[in-house]
Amino acid sequence: MKSVLKYIFGVILLSITGCQKDEVVMPTLEVTTDKTVYKVGEEVVFRFSGYADFLTIFTGVDNYTAGSVQGTFKGSRYIYRERVSEPGQSILSFNCRKDNVNTLNNAELRLLISADFNGDVNSMDAIHAATWTDITDRATWPDASTASGKNIASGNIDLSEWNGQLIYVALKYTAGAGADQYGWTLSSFTLKNTIPTDSNPFVIWNNGSAPKFGTMTNQLQDDGINPRYAWTLGTSLVCKGGSGTDTSDLESWLISSPVDPAKVDPDYGTIIKSYSQVVPDSWSYTYWKEGEFTVNVVARNATKDGEKESVKELKIKVEETGE
Repeated sequence: MKSVLKYIFGVILLSITGCQKDEVVMPTLEVTTDKTVYKVGEEVVFRFSGYADFLTIFTGVDNYTAGSVQGTFKGSRYIYRERVSEPGQSILSFNCRKDNVNTLNNAELRLLISADFNGDVNSMDAIHAATWTDITDRATWPDASTASGKNIASGNIDLSEWNGQLIYVALKYTAGAGADQYGWTLSSFTLKNTIPTDSNPFVIWNNGSAPKFGTMTNQLQDDGINPRYAWTLGTSLVCKGGSGTDTSDLESWLISSPVDPAKVDPDYGTIIKSYSQVVPDSWSYTYWKEGEFTVNVVARNATKDGEKESVKELKIKVEETGE
């Protein structure tokens, strides 16, 4: 009987214990530095005491270029860790060439923007139903005197008026019937957003393949798609055109994936301890520019039942070495 009672008591105790939550405690981590003012290129040692399951440090730098010694092209500021959009000066640029001297006689290329296109690049009806703003005159293009094959830089095309909106960038090629319809090649298709908080612009697109272009080609008469006028997508964007034997006027569209011209990359922190590791005694970082930097160390404890987090903040001043 006693054995039975012991067994029943053990089951009850196990049941009660199993229902208890794995309580999460607040991290006890502390962080210090030897001083608060350093010189450019001088190592800063962050010293740790206490405990946390996870440690992440944000050094407070923007996306500046620190050369080949140390640094990053991404910012490391705690306040911008979730930022994905920031209105600034958004600039589109590319190189364009005509692929034969007769291109301008019977074929035209237009640059367009839409904020209400539904994204169906396989439907000419959907393309025609969208509202397109013609910004062709904001770019520099090859003209009648430009030699075939010579690249012409578009210059800076400002798209900042669409900051905060998802827009589509389109190239619309049209060519008339009954004459040679030569093509165009665009390269170095780039979109950058420059904002006051960061030293370097954020590169949204960096060549012809990055925008994830879709293409639609159609003859205006009811004889269907003419593949000769489809755009070739890659690091260069090419619409070859055709010969004067075509009896229909043609149009061919190249349309980007949707993009917010104000897009930026979120800042990131460096993980210096994961769950299975011990808290390090210290971690070192070197600043390669002068300024005042807010450093945040995020300490987090976590179990299956929840998590608790604390954020320690330090101020670091970095001066030029000649001061």
